[in-house]
Amino acid sequence: MKQQRVKRLALSYLAVIMTLSLVFSVIIYAVTSTQLNRELPPDDHIKQSADIEYQFHHRLERRDNETREMMVISLIALNGVMLAFGYWLSLVLARRTLAPIERSIEQQAQFVSNASHELRTPLAALLLSNEIAMRKRVLTDEKARQVLSQNVEEIKKLTNLSNSLLDLAKSENALNDPESIDISEIIKEVIRQYSQVAKAKQVKIFHDIPDGQKVTLQVNAARQILSILVDNAIKYAPQKVGEVKIWVRLNKNSVEFIVKDNGPGISSNDQKHIFERFYRADAARTRTDASGYGLGLAIAKTLADRCGYTIRIKSKPSAGAEFILVIPN
Repeated sequence: MKQQRVKRLALSYLAVIMTLSLVFSVIIYAVTSTQLNRELPPDDHIKQSADIEYQFHHRLERRDNETREMMVISLIALNGVMLAFGYWLSLVLARRTLAPIERSIEQQAQFVSNASHELRTPLAALLLSNEIAMRKRVLTDEKARQVLSQNVEEIKKLTNLSNSLLDLAKSENALNDPESIDISEIIKEVIRQYSQVAKAKQVKIFHDIPDGQKVTLQVNAARQILSILVDNAIKYAPQKVGEVKIWVRLNKNSVEFIVKDNGPGISSNDQKHIFERFYRADAARTRTDASGYGLGLAIAKTLADRCGYTIRIKSKPSAGAEFILVIPN
């Protein structure tokens, strides 16, 4: 199916190339023929006899005809070469044109498949718990509250997943114009946003923020990226003894926002896939009580790419994870 699409597009490109080649060939032939058919200007200084003049024009006409024949043969050969070269070029252009579209379609199909799978799990749990409760003839208040509590937890999961999917969709829309803002304002706002979450898990947040340092950036995007990185750090920081450190590094050509946790870290193999949608590390990092759908870092990466920013990872197993948001000046 993919090869058929490539061939169809290549033939379309080839049709355009050959049409242009034939049009130019006709133009070249018409212009050259016009020049060959142009009469010679009269020569008043040289008086020629009728016989010499006839022979001269006869030879000139024969030369013109031979020139036309050679031109036609050359143009046919040229168009033959253009046909072969144009088909090769059309295939190359068709593959390059369709490659990002094919990748986008594959990613969309994978995204829909993953989203459907993630949505199916809490829905199945809801359905199962309700069916079991309905089959019982007598349902005590305690059992009913237990079923309702389970339903609430599954509904919360569905709500979180839906919100994450909406955030991911929003991140792919147009961004606002860059603004000049104090770095401390963004970080303090993010810390306030997650202070209660950190307190509930007994995770300490440390920060080193330069006051009065302004940078020009996509404020909403940078705020959302930092929120995701801080939320991710709190999520994987160990209970009671967890620490999240946030600081800023000012370079000559960039500003770096660093968010580091003291959690289980990320293996080098997982780091290759950590920004993929619905991906979650398999090893020690998922043996914590952290819950999620693997969409947060995908959203952060999408936003960063659209803004021209970079997110780097520094991590080793059992040594925590450090995420660095690099914003060029």
